[in-house]
Amino acid sequence: MKEQIRETINMARQASQEAARDAQREGQVTTVPGIPPIGTPGAQVPPNWNDVIPPQAVDISIAFFIMVAVIIVGYPIMRAIGRRIEGGAPVPQALPGDVRNQLQHIAQSVDAIAIEVERISEGQRFASKILAERSANPMMTQLGNSAAP
Repeated sequence: MKEQIRETINMARQASQEAARDAQREGQVTTVPGIPPIGTPGAQVPPNWNDVIPPQAVDISIAFFIMVAVIIVGYPIMRAIGRRIEGGAPVPQALPGDVRNQLQHIAQSVDAIAIEVERISEGQRFASKILAERSANPMMTQLGNSAAP
């Protein structure tokens, strides 16, 4: 098994070297700065690939993943807000019949109490008016005292 792997690797190396030679003969060799073309003697992969990746590509990839995270989190929230806006205010539930009757009875009682309080205040105004007229007119007080037994 190890021998088969070694043979496969050697065949791949030979194929890449032949392809590099053919490309050099035809003038189609494209090189990346800092990386020697495949098949040249002593060609090695740089130990730090971060030197090869431009910083703009790193910034773009970070921005992309942040955008995906915001969309994943924000989409359900925006849908919920949209549904609430479209649905409007929730419809209040109807009161049961016995509660409605009790509220009606309480409203009638409050109205009756308000009428009675108004009558009492009218009577008090009338009595204070009479007392004010008596104190303003001393003749009335004398007549009122002489008429009493």
